[in-house]
Amino acid sequence: MQVLTVSTDHPEEIREGRRVHGLQAIMLSDRTLEVTDAFGLRNQGDHSGMPDDPIEALPVPTSLLVDANGKVLWMDVAENYQRRTKPEVVLAALQEHLD
Repeated sequence: MQVLTVSTDHPEEIREGRRVHGLQAIMLSDRTLEVTDAFGLRNQGDHSGMPDDPIEALPVPTSLLVDANGKVLWMDVAENYQRRTKPEVVLAALQEHLD
């Protein structure tokens, strides 16, 4: 199993976060929103980024469980862009689909 994250953060911010927090996930920067748009996850509501950041929008927080063939097994899309899927919900999905 591999954990992958996608965010609109600058690559430098991602590298620093990995270093500071000791994160092992593959963490990708989606500054152009290509990945976000491919999944239809662009936030259509308020933009909540930093005022000096030129990014157009933020993605809707989403957790996906994808198998080795690229098939989406489970998906949780947040109703509120400021809320992430709770870890226990993700763990339950992992147990359901990978056991």
